Amino acid sequence: MPNCDMCGRGAGVLKRAKIEGAVLDVCDGCAGKGEIIRIPYGGGRSFQRSVQPAREVKVVEYELASGFGKIIHNARKVREWDVKKLSEVLHAKESLMHKIEAGKIKPDLSFAQRIEHALGIKLVEKVEEDDDDVKNAGSGRGGMTLADFVKVKKVKK
Repeated sequence: MPNCDMCGRGAGVLKRAKIEGAVLDVCDGCAGKGEIIRIPYGGGRSFQRSVQPAREVKVVEYELASGFGKIIHNARKVREWDVKKLSEVLHAKESLMHKIEAGKIKPDLSFAQRIEHALGIKLVEKVEEDDDDVKNAGSGRGGMTLADFVKVKKVKK
């Protein structure tokens, strides 16, 4: 038995009415509070709302390999390139390459992929999470909170 969109009571037959600008399927008691909309005969179609099944969502994330600076440095040394040569190949500043090798700056995804291609190494790791992992992460109540996304820096006193 369908339920009234306004009062929630079960009703055998619902009427479509426009109440304060919203079009609702309502019972006889609530239909008087708005303007009834005449629905052309639809061949016995039901006006029950269908519930869409939840879609499975996969979150794809990319992580930079730990110790990426050392990996870059070692690969550059194997090729017998200095930092200047690597920066020329990558069309980047030499100072930027020094900072990346030292681990002071993390390259973004596209630049890390360019470094991988130039040196023939693997820096970017693909991490996949199911929607269930995202739902169960964070607070004990089963949902994500703002605190799950924010990294808090502690101030030294």
